[in-house]
Amino acid sequence: MEMHIATVWESIADAIGDVPAITNGGITRTWAEFDDRAARLASAYADAGLGPDSKVALYLYNSNEYQEAQYGVFKIRGVPINVNYRYLDEELRYLLDNSDAEAIVFHTSLGDRVARVVDQLPKVKLLIEVDDGPPAAEAGAGADDASDDADVPGAQSFEDVVSSHDPLDRIARYEDDIYMLYTGGTTGMPKGVMYAMGGFTNGLVEAGFPLAGLTPPDDAASIAPMVVELIADGRQAVSIPCAPLMHGTGLWLGAFIPQFTGGHVVTLTNRSLDPHEVLDTVERHRATSLTSSSITCSIRSISCCLTSLVHITPDETIPPSDDVS
Repeated sequence: MEMHIATVWESIADAIGDVPAITNGGITRTWAEFDDRAARLASAYADAGLGPDSKVALYLYNSNEYQEAQYGVFKIRGVPINVNYRYLDEELRYLLDNSDAEAIVFHTSLGDRVARVVDQLPKVKLLIEVDDGPPAAEAGAGADDASDDADVPGAQSFEDVVSSHDPLDRIARYEDDIYMLYTGGTTGMPKGVMYAMGGFTNGLVEAGFPLAGLTPPDDAASIAPMVVELIADGRQAVSIPCAPLMHGTGLWLGAFIPQFTGGHVVTLTNRSLDPHEVLDTVERHRATSLTSSSITCSIRSISCCLTSLVHITPDETIPPSDDVS
């Protein structure tokens, strides 16, 4: 069994299928549902002609759909591309072109930006939109104008795509497949940093199990049985990534690491950080970890009142080994 994100997650989904995997707002998906929906998205990617090494841009806010779309890309041995949702037209066009994106999954509130650049992206074969309402009207424009600008020709509804496709059959994958994370472009234009999937996955596994008080497993096949024991002992990690999933801190520390121990990732619904929502969500879901630098100090000062909280992870991301950039 290969040390590959999709393959390991499939084994976890088979082992703890009825356990919560992802939550946003009032919607929770179990590990079985998470796997099934990702497999249906993988089928849609494949039907559009995508396959190994195909790049799929995720122009999304934190959400269940972000994680489902990403998992679907991993399933076809593709490469998810994290796109900063603050990027406007030229930044967006540059990154989508530079990454060779063949598909874009985006929130409808960002659709006006996609609509303005998509004709300049000849490699794009598939557009999938997650409905979160129209974009906010820009200064001088009415709501109707903003809504018209957001119409992206050929875009398919995320839920329609999921419901209209059967799950893709599982495939063999390879540890030298590529994982890539784009930098933010603060010291120049954004750049894609590439990792070999095997070393990257192993680095996440080695980081996650010690947080649960366990020695990391020796191989990929040992992960799911260890996860079963954690769940049976009532020790499921419940993580709230307060940082954006399009950033390495939010994704690697807030989602990937707990997921490799069968964790439950709960994303916030507000588009800007709301400490009240954070504390509410910690208490409601009995969160065991938070990931964000911007709230670390304020949360630490009151963490004595949050009895479930075990880890508060600041923004000090250390990339796993085997960087092949």
